Amino acid sequence: MRKLAAIVVLVLAGCGGGGGGDAPPTVATPVFSPAAGTYATVQSVAVTCATAGAVIHVTTDGATPTAASPAYAGPIAITSPTTVKAMATAAGLADSAVATADYVLRTATPVISPAAGTYSTAQAVTITSATPGAAIHVTTDGSPATDTSPLYTAPIPLPLGAVATTTTVRAMAMATGFQNSAVASSTFVIDPGVAPAATPTFSPGAGSYAAAQSVTIATTTPGATIHYTADGSTPSTGSTTYTAPVSVPTSRTLKAIATAPGFSTSAVGSASYVIGGGGTPFVTLCNGLFAKMTSLFETCLQANPAFVPSLIGASTDFCADRQKEIDAGKITYDPVAGAACEAAVQALDCGAISGDTDVSVPATCDASLVGQVPDDGQCFDSADCANGWCGWELAAGTCPDTCRPFVQLNQPCSGFDCAPGLECDNTTGSFICSAPATAGNPCPCQAGLWCDRTVLPNTCRTFLPAGASCIPNGDPCTILTTCAGTPATCKPWLGAGATCDPADLQCGLGYECSATTDRCVSFPTLDQACDGFCIEGWCDVDSICKAPKADGATCIPFLNGADCLSGSCSFTTSRCEASRCFIP
Repeated sequence: MRKLAAIVVLVLAGCGGGGGGDAPPTVATPVFSPAAGTYATVQSVAVTCATAGAVIHVTTDGATPTAASPAYAGPIAITSPTTVKAMATAAGLADSAVATADYVLRTATPVISPAAGTYSTAQAVTITSATPGAAIHVTTDGSPATDTSPLYTAPIPLPLGAVATTTTVRAMAMATGFQNSAVASSTFVIDPGVAPAATPTFSPGAGSYAAAQSVTIATTTPGATIHYTADGSTPSTGSTTYTAPVSVPTSRTLKAIATAPGFSTSAVGSASYVIGGGGTPFVTLCNGLFAKMTSLFETCLQANPAFVPSLIGASTDFCADRQKEIDAGKITYDPVAGAACEAAVQALDCGAISGDTDVSVPATCDASLVGQVPDDGQCFDSADCANGWCGWELAAGTCPDTCRPFVQLNQPCSGFDCAPGLECDNTTGSFICSAPATAGNPCPCQAGLWCDRTVLPNTCRTFLPAGASCIPNGDPCTILTTCAGTPATCKPWLGAGATCDPADLQCGLGYECSATTDRCVSFPTLDQACDGFCIEGWCDVDSICKAPKADGATCIPFLNGADCLSGSCSFTTSRCEASRCFIP
């Protein structure tokens, strides 16, 4: 009997429990994409099932899904830490297993730039997070960065002092719906004792030569490697390595840097060569100088690369017409002095714009151009005059005019006619050629000072450094900063994408603070909606950016030439016309 019972049990088991038939197939388990994990941005999770016709049911509250749970209708937005569970059903099939995916949102760890290390020059430390809209908290006093630490709003200046300084920058980022990021930390040593490699020198030196030259580049730093360019561009460690004298068959500019173990990278050495009797045309030098100054504005003022050239104006027209004056004998151009001018300009840094450094470049460049027209001779521009100024600049419709002697100190003036070093000033109530004053004295002021007109007499003051309290509308901050915030302080300009306050004017040249994103965005360009400013165009009455008009086209005089390619609209004819008296 016991053996018979065992046989019966085996038979029943093999028949599925006594006549119920085979169990139905099971629906495939749902799959999540992207997979469970930790992410630095919001996610859109798709749920799929390999079984054709299956209905997916999901939950996002941690509950186990059933056939009664909501049916999946499209990707699930993950904006905070979420557990997604899913199961699938299909007619005639057994329900799938439950799939589970845990999604964690953590703010991206801040990135600190430049890299930690020792530097021999002042640095500006920028901090970013890949999580959109993240608030970054930062410390520079060695304390941990937490959600109560000061907010990062602008690059952190690390100045160069008389002795080495060490600063540890720590940063933590947080965003709504996200866990706080890990803390990033970088230690910077600003050490004036870290000597740069010696600046490379060139032999023969810059100048004008009748035939091709073979130029040797050298540095006095032992074991240094020299990198150079021959197209006028700034060299880097990726540029050509100097191994033998460089052939200079035609006019060009060589630039070089030196690197060596234990030394920081040298300053850029530069030498311009004029090969052949004709020399390098002034227009080549002139365009290069405008390009350099444009790059300085972009770098130092966080300026829009597209906006700055339009702000500076059509430099190519200016350079071409100055070349015409040279060709006509009104001006002589010394290409050797021009090469020295180019080298000096290419070595300029932000201090040249801010006035923080003593720049002798204007004198160097002035030496390359010498006016040849004597007093009472015909001129098109004051640069033509050997001893004075060209009268047409103040007398519309009298072009060409004649060279006139400069007005001297304390003599009545009318604008541009004062001798070099003097300014036509009306502080006393009448226009008199005056010597610029030092800080604390009545205006006009020397370079690097501003005229405080809130007091009598108007007084020359020094510009305020970054971090100083300032007057919002007076804006007496250094040129590399702007007066912003509450309370108002001098703050660095902000570049594209930086967090900003629409109430401030802290975005760089060519940018504005978007009222919808609170970030610096570019001025509009052609055919885009505008509110006063455009890039390479003008904002018309329909608030649309339009292309500037050519000479002879009808224009709107009260726009002061903003709608003209030449930059000048005649009040007499309401047509665009050249704004300078160009030499024929």
